[in-house]
Amino acid sequence: MSASAPPVKTPSPDRGRPRKFDEEAVLTAAARVFWEKGYHAASIDDLCEATGVLRGSLYGAFGDKLGILLAALARYGEGRIARLAESLQSPNPSRETIRQALLYYTRTVSDLNGPRACFITNTALELLPQEREVGALIQGIFRRMEGLLSAAVTRAQADGVFARGLDEETVGSYLLCSIQGLRILGKVFGEAELTRVVDLVLRALE
Repeated sequence: MSASAPPVKTPSPDRGRPRKFDEEAVLTAAARVFWEKGYHAASIDDLCEATGVLRGSLYGAFGDKLGILLAALARYGEGRIARLAESLQSPNPSRETIRQALLYYTRTVSDLNGPRACFITNTALELLPQEREVGALIQGIFRRMEGLLSAAVTRAQADGVFARGLDEETVGSYLLCSIQGLRILGKVFGEAELTRVVDLVLRALE
């Protein structure tokens, strides 16, 4: 997808209620619950216990359990986007810049501690295609990641690093698919094996 994809929209809380908790800390704790248990198995009591926030305050801020998930997922997605953008921030990315951005996913298979796969992937497998709002949020996250990847490759093409005839949107989707695969296979295979996969992925762009 193009780099001009719309930003991920974080679900808006009820502005009529004053906040009496640290939203960032609450959403981090909620993400852990959903990540470990899954959406359906996670109860409001689980979320209250993990966040230290009473049920009424959680509902007042986020609406319902789905609203809490959407807010936690949006925050997590923004973190992933920011990390990828930082790794590709060179104005003239070389092959090695993009390679290192991909290798990150062979070294770190989750952004929260513990034996979990990708929070976004887990949520997509559990709730899609039934929950359209979740699907729209995840699509927005992925489109922005694709845009960052395709823009980096486009800049590298201008410097003669990769083949000039590559389609911008296809390249972004290809590299995002590779990243998602690395995040899952990283739970099973070693870093050396996945490094060889990354090198093969990049050779296809030359």
